[in-house]
Parts: sequence; C-alpha cells; structure tokens
Amino acid sequence: MTTPLSRVSSDVDVRAPHDSLVAAFEAAAQSHAPFVTIHTGREAIEKTADVALEAALRWAKLLASRGVRRGDRVMLLMPTGHAFVEAMIGAMMLCAVPVPLATPMTFGSVDRYLVNLANIAQDCGARLTVTYGRIRDAIAKDTAVKATLGEVIGEGDLDGIARTPLVLPSIDGDEIAFLQYTSGTTGQPKGAIITHRALVSNAFAIAHGLGLRESDVGVSWLPLFHDMGLIGVLLTSICHPYPVHVMSPESFVMKPYRWLDLIQRVGGSISTAPNFAYDMCVARPGDSSNLHLETWRHALNGAEPVHATTIDRFRERFGPHGFRNDAPMPVYGMAEATLAITFPLHHEKVQFLSVDRIALERDGQVVATPNGHRAVSVGRPVAGMTVGIFDDNGQVVSERTVGQVRTSGPSLMSGYFGNDQASEAALSGGWLHTGDLGFIDGGRLFVTGRAKELIIKGGRNIYPYDVERIAGEVDGVRAGGVAAFGRANPTAGTEDLVVVAETSFADAAKRESIAKAVRAELLEVLGVKADEIHFCAVGKVPRTTSGKIRRQECARLIENGALG
Repeated sequence: MTTPLSRVSSDVDVRAPHDSLVAAFEAAAQSHAPFVTIHTGREAIEKTADVALEAALRWAKLLASRGVRRGDRVMLLMPTGHAFVEAMIGAMMLCAVPVPLATPMTFGSVDRYLVNLANIAQDCGARLTVTYGRIRDAIAKDTAVKATLGEVIGEGDLDGIARTPLVLPSIDGDEIAFLQYTSGTTGQPKGAIITHRALVSNAFAIAHGLGLRESDVGVSWLPLFHDMGLIGVLLTSICHPYPVHVMSPESFVMKPYRWLDLIQRVGGSISTAPNFAYDMCVARPGDSSNLHLETWRHALNGAEPVHATTIDRFRERFGPHGFRNDAPMPVYGMAEATLAITFPLHHEKVQFLSVDRIALERDGQVVATPNGHRAVSVGRPVAGMTVGIFDDNGQVVSERTVGQVRTSGPSLMSGYFGNDQASEAALSGGWLHTGDLGFIDGGRLFVTGRAKELIIKGGRNIYPYDVERIAGEVDGVRAGGVAAFGRANPTAGTEDLVVVAETSFADAAKRESIAKAVRAELLEVLGVKADEIHFCAVGKVPRTTSGKIRRQECARLIENGALG
C-alpha cells in the first residue's frame, strides 16, 4: 500500500463577494451593520459600520489635503482605538498604503522605538506618518528620525476638515491594501505586501472556518497593528459583519482577568490569543468566583506553538466556570499568508497525537505510541489554501514525515516591499516557505518548530519550544519567560544547549536550586543536558511585537553579558 504524500488542499471554495476591503466596508455601512466597540477608557465607545465609514472619509480628506495619493505609504503609530481603525480605512480609500506599526510599549523605551521606526520608514519610503501626542513630541525632538517620516499628523488635525465631496479612486483586487511588517525589531525590516484580494480572501476564509453566525460576538485584546488582531478580529468583522469588542493589550498584560471578564460581560463567543496568554490567565486568574464563560464557543490559540498542557490547565481551571471542553481551537498562520493558513474542523477542534519523541527528533518520523509526547493538531487548510511538507531537495515527503511546511493559495503576500532577494527566498513556484517544520497526519497539520532554530546536540534535533515549555513549568521560573537556543561548541563538535529563564528570585542560592530543578526536568523529560542556565528578572527575555520569544536576540545579549 502506497503511503500518502504530505500535501493537502481545502475542498471549500469561498469566493469573497467584494474585490477590496473598502468595498466590503461600504456594503457593511449601507446595511448599518455592527462594527467595533473600544474598551480603553472609563466608558466603552461603540461605532456601527456607517458611522465609522463617515469618520474614515474625514481621514481620507485630511490625508488628501496633505498630498497623499495612490501608492503613497502612510505609517500608522496609534494606540488601540477608533482613530487607528478609521485612519487605516481612510488611507485605503485613497488607494494609499497604510503601514500599521507597534507603539512604544512594545520596545520598552521611546529612544529604542524611534530607531526601529526610522529603519521601517526608510524601508517603506513613508510619505506621511499618523501618530499621537507622546510620539509626535518625541519625533519633533529627533531631527534625524523626523527626516525619514515625511509629514507627521495626528487626530487633532481633523478639526476643520470640511464636509466637501471627495472623488475617490477605484480599487481593484491587485491594489496593495497594506504592508505588514513581520515580527522582530532588529536587522533589516521586511514589509509583507498584502493586496486587497489576498486580504478579503483570507477574511472570508476565516469567517467560513469559524462558521460565523449573526449572533456571534468577538472579544480581543490583541494589538491592532499585528496580523492576528488586525485581520483575525477587526477586518474579518468588516468582510463578514458581526460586533467585536476590543480592549488594549496593556490592560490585559496588567490584569489578564480583564479579558475573561469582558467575554463574560458582552457574551463573547469568539476570542483569540497566543498560547502564553492562556497560561497567564491560569497563573493570574484574579477574582473569578462569579465568572461565567458559557458563551465562548471558539477559543482560538495561535501565533506561537500550542501546548497540550496549556489546553489542559485552562480547561481544568475554567471548566467549572462554564468554559466548554470543545472551545479550544489551535490554529496556524502568519503575516506572509495574510493570516490564516489552517483551522481545525468544528468536530475535531482539539486533537492530539501521542508520538515517540526519539523517533521524531532522530529520524524525522512520526511513530504513534501510548503516553508519548502529545503533538497538537492545528487543523486543515482554510478555504482556498494548500499545505505541503517538503524535504531539503524540494520534494513532497510522505505522511508522518517531518519536513519544511510550505503553503500556497490566494492569501499569500505578493512579496516583501522593495526587497526582491528576500521575496525570492520566501516565495518560489507558487509556494510560501514558512520557515516552520511539521508533518501531516490524516490531512491535519502538526507544527514541530522552526527550521532555523533547531538545536542539534550530539546528532539529535532538539526543538527549543520543548525545552522552554518544560523549563517554564519548574517552580520559580515564570511560565512563558524562557528562551532556549544552541551555541556552537567547536571542542565538542556539537552545540551546547543554553537556557535563559525569567524568575522573581534574586537570591543566588535560590537561583542555583531552580537551575538544578530545570536540569533535572530536562534530563528526565527530554533526556537532554542543559549546558548553561542563565536567569534574568521577569519581563527581560526579549520578545517580538507579537509576543514571540526572540531567541537570536537573547543569544546576542547573553554573549555580550547584557542579560542575566
């Protein structure tokens, strides 16, 4: 019997009824559809699609009055709020290219933020920048940065914009909808080009994958500048109108319970977060005595590896409060594919595969075994998409063989803005090279790690995610605050395993005790020795704008003695 190849396509053909996001928004406005409620102040501010579209038109007039035309890049540096949304749509209405970017909190200081900002502004050739008071003042004081940003405006500049007609250009599916700068704050910026066709295709694929209903209510704390919050929450609710409630990322980080409380208060049925957010809720649940989560039917988990133990812990902690056993929904995607690549089917949302870890790491083969490592399925390709697993020679491998994850379909980026070399490396033959490793079993994708971050120690492939998960469960180590990476050891002819862990303990004896426990757990669970363990204060392990551990940056800081 021939073993099936690891290539699977969606059998669903979802054709978006609109060519552009602007057309979808205009249709939503004509029907007075619900849109977004922002929960960032003392009182929530709700706007329907028609009211938000009128505000977006004012932004379009403001931008046009400052000389913005078709194809001009407009950088958006705005906190979570209606102004961010409306300025972005306003730029799109002019056929300009919005560039949503992170706000300073992500990078820890305004100075560091401005350095990154200047790099991106230079890369995209910004014509104009939309921002708010604090950043506008900082830019005004930095002449070098200011020179790269074009004109700088803010929400206050809307005052006095006349209600005169504005002739808007026609928009087709091939127009650039926006540039999504990919995760990371160092090195050469890379802006993924997302067309309107790719955007609406992915938004409608998401809506189909969720089985969106008129009665659904979305809740999110995800940053709006990042693909999961921007497309998965906000823009999907334009293409398939349903009400969404948005709170700020800062509010969630300070008190994770606020996310769950908002779901309860508004009857949220759909909400998405990275894996670490679910762990944070378990670790810091707040006063959940009167919490009720019965309405939450899709708890999407994406943007980083999904851990079976996280799902277990969240179910156990919040099951008594109505959290449904079938609510967890592990998903997979990335900015270069607009967002969504795979979703599980509703009847198989949470599926694990118990595998022999040694066979997986040593031979790249999936061998099912009782009580083995529980790999988490992230589902099947969403509408219009195909996923394949390839070897190093570009050949599709057989099922249950680990290889490079690639994807194709209408949602792929057109390339990286102004960077042909990076575009050619990422896209070839209609396939996007995701940079991830994984395997397919029964049509379901399982992601095992990043190809470029594999640790090879003694001829054995070690996935940093596994090391980080196990070390993060040791008492005294902050879960989600661990980075693992390999360092070449020429003497041994292999790599050393280096672990960096956040802890609230500063006492040297206590830290040594924790290090001993981490080493013991890694030996027992993975059968691998940690060659170096470094500790740092909580919050010091570097992350990307989307919350992913920046392992290479962590390695650089350790090498320079700047962390630990």
